[in-house]
Formats: sequence, structure tokens, C-alpha cells
Amino acid sequence: MPARHFRAAVFDIDGTLALMDKETGVYEALPGAVAALAVCRARGLATIAYTNGTFFPPEHYYPRLAAAGLDFEQGRILTPAVVAAHELSKAGCKRVMLLGAEGTRLPVEAAGIEAFAPTDAPGAVDAVMLSWTKNFDARDLEAICKAVWAGTPVYAGSTAPFVAGAKGKILGISGAVSAMVEYATGVKPIVLGKPAVYGLDMIAALTGATAREMIVVGDDPTLEIRMARRAGALAIGVTTGLADEAAFRAEPADTRAEIVLSTLEGFGEQNWLDGN
Repeated sequence: MPARHFRAAVFDIDGTLALMDKETGVYEALPGAVAALAVCRARGLATIAYTNGTFFPPEHYYPRLAAAGLDFEQGRILTPAVVAAHELSKAGCKRVMLLGAEGTRLPVEAAGIEAFAPTDAPGAVDAVMLSWTKNFDARDLEAICKAVWAGTPVYAGSTAPFVAGAKGKILGISGAVSAMVEYATGVKPIVLGKPAVYGLDMIAALTGATAREMIVVGDDPTLEIRMARRAGALAIGVTTGLADEAAFRAEPADTRAEIVLSTLEGFGEQNWLDGN
């Protein structure tokens, strides 16, 4: 592979850097993850964690990851909720119907956007936002569909069917709700998290690195790998999540991982880092 100079390394969290116990919310670092971050930093790369989950608001991730030995500077952990808040604000949204827990509500409100639960939304809203939560019922789903039927644009943080957890798959609730909304309304929610490139655009603004100067590491061939390839970043798959090497290799050539590792152990010994 021709030498490239990298300025930023973007790591997925669940299945790549760590696995979370769903019941306790406790993370355990995966093999080689702590050393991989250290190697990137020693070579002058900005290190960013970009998860596709919205279990927690960003502030809650820092201590949980740090307890597993995975330290990140403030502002260097992104979630689809952070990306959504940024993009909704750019679009001029002031009032949003939100299906989501505090992991999404807090970043959206911090951007100066009023967020209402589906059944509490008074009058017209500028957008419908779908994200992870367990607290909803049929009335919420009907309120969402009525808003979409009325022409309100609908967004989703993620439409992934599941993410990797310490005890196996964790249901991607926003993905399931998005599928229901599309089935009922014929409108496909606009995805703001992975595999869309909005998050990498934010990381470029944060670090000064272009997409081509980024390494993106993830365990899902349909999410961070597709995002990386679309943007022009170096896409590295790791099989410590829910996809094996065959799943990575089965992807179309233009969205396939350029490198597949079994774990992050020995990450610093890879020859594609030689330019750094």
C-alpha cells in the first residue's frame, strides 16, 4: 500500500475498542485497544472515538471508557446524537419531535433545539428525530407517523439492526423504529450517524485532518467501513465485534475494508503507519 500521512485515527467503540455489559453499563477494553490508542498518539495522530450508539450522552462515555483504560480528551467522543444536534441546528430546526433517551435529548437541547416526546409535541415541529430508547409505546409510534404523513422530515441517529455487546447482540431500537416508520409512511429516515459521513466532516473540522488523512477502525462492515470508504479515509476492519473476516470480504469492492485485523494487538506494527 502506498505510504500515506495520517493526522487522525477514528475508532468505533462497541466491538472495536471495548464491549459493554448491557445490564451494568460497564465497559471492558478489547485486546490491544489501549496500546493502539497509545501508538496513534505517540505518532502524533489525534484520536477520536465515534460510536454509533446513543445509550449515553457523550459526557457519560468518558469515565466509563477511562475505567477500562481508554482515555479521551474532552470533545473527542462523538455519538450520532452529537452529529444530529449539529446537523439539525445547521438546517435551522428549532423544535424537534424526539423519540430518544437522554443520550440524544441532552446534546440536542445543548444545541438550543427544543425536544419534545412524540405524544407531548405541541403543534408543528421542524423535524422528527429517532434514536435509542426503551421508553415508548404505540401512541408514540402513531404520533411519529402522523407527523411524517403531514410532511415533517424524519431523521435517525442509526438504522443498524444491532450493535456488539459483552453478551452478544444489543438491539438497535432506532433501526427497528425507522423500519416501521418507512413501512407505514413510505418515507425512509435520513441517517445522520454511520454510515453517513456527517460525523467525519465534524471530525475534520475538529482536528484539521482531511478524510484522506484519517484512519477509521471499526467492527461493522456496513457502518464505519462504508463511511470511511465513502469519505476517502483508510478503512480498517477488526473482527472483535460481530463480523468475521468473511463478512468484511463479502462487501462490494468500493465499500470493502482495505485492511482486516483479527484484533487491535500489534496495531502499531502495521506497515501502513510507516508514513507517521
